[in-house]
Amino acid sequence: MYKKIYVTTNLKRLFLILGTVAAVLFIFFINTFSVKAAEGLTLYTDSSGINTTAGESLSFNLYVSNTLQNESDVNLSIESMPEGFTGFFKRDSYEVNRVHASQRSENAIASFQITVPKETPEGQYEIILKASTDEGQEDTLPITLNISELESGESNFTVEYPRQEGVSGTSFTYSTTIVNNTLTDQTYSFSYDAPSGWQVAFKSSSDSTQVSSIDIESGNSQGITITVTPPEKVEAGEYEIKCSAVSAKETMQTALNVKILGTYDLELSTSDGRLSLDANANKESSVTLRLTNSGNIDLENINLTSNAPTGWEVTFNESTIDTLEAGATKEIKATIKPDSDALTGDYVTYINADTSDQSASVQFRITVKTQTVWGIVAVLIIIGVLTGLWYITRKYGRR
Repeated sequence: MYKKIYVTTNLKRLFLILGTVAAVLFIFFINTFSVKAAEGLTLYTDSSGINTTAGESLSFNLYVSNTLQNESDVNLSIESMPEGFTGFFKRDSYEVNRVHASQRSENAIASFQITVPKETPEGQYEIILKASTDEGQEDTLPITLNISELESGESNFTVEYPRQEGVSGTSFTYSTTIVNNTLTDQTYSFSYDAPSGWQVAFKSSSDSTQVSSIDIESGNSQGITITVTPPEKVEAGEYEIKCSAVSAKETMQTALNVKILGTYDLELSTSDGRLSLDANANKESSVTLRLTNSGNIDLENINLTSNAPTGWEVTFNESTIDTLEAGATKEIKATIKPDSDALTGDYVTYINADTSDQSASVQFRITVKTQTVWGIVAVLIIIGVLTGLWYITRKYGRR
């Protein structure tokens, strides 16, 4: 009985010793493994998956987590890259392939510059970068590029009220907005396609400064005011002005529509601008009239009439004009014949031009004068009377 208890006690002590040794060994190996695992090199970047377009050039920072016991120099290389792609490592303003990494550094050690060929089809492409030390530590960084025709956001050029209308001589103002949805800052240059004689100006909405281009940061927008001025005598109708905003990445267009309303305007004057005329009783005198269509719509069936003193005659070489085009001028000869009994003095005669849409009138002051032959006769009579009086006075005055 005593021997059995002793054996049991010795076994318990043995198991206790073995357990202690096992625990110590376990802790030792765990610590050793943790140290080994903690010592190493990790290459990483902020963005390992990037959406971009063919022909784009990209740049992103590279970081190294150096958990080695000492600082170390790190070799940088391209493990693999799709055919046609070009890339290099850059530090400050230099191309590099080896950099120094401080222990547990959180600063960027370099940047990687890559250019995607313009002819690259849409799809997913992978680039693998490698960092290694002379002591044999190394790590790789896979970067995925998703190539598509459009960027993550497509920019736009919009106008608030694209259709406006007014009469000729009016300037039209359009409020537009350009939104830069690309991933980079852009400079947009402005141009336009308008009918001959039309003027188009681009102004910044913020300070009303006239501009030919404008800089817009990525993700921002800018208001642009466009002023369209048609020619003074533009014909009635609808017109389209195409405005473009062009950057290094894209060309955007917006269409502005202008409707010029019809205006009627008829002017009547003389070829020399004079509105007075000398005439003789029962004798014809002529004057050249000038008829002008100052509106932007053709005028049809223009009738010329007159309002003159009783017994006077006013005729025209063309009393009806079928069509007078917008902006056109036509000369017409008017003949005025005072009445045979018209006395010397000033008279008023009106000449009118009328259509169904517009009318014009001009007032002439006509001075009727005694004919020269009768004036001569009158003078001779007066001379004869005076001569007779002189003779009688001379002959009979002494008696």
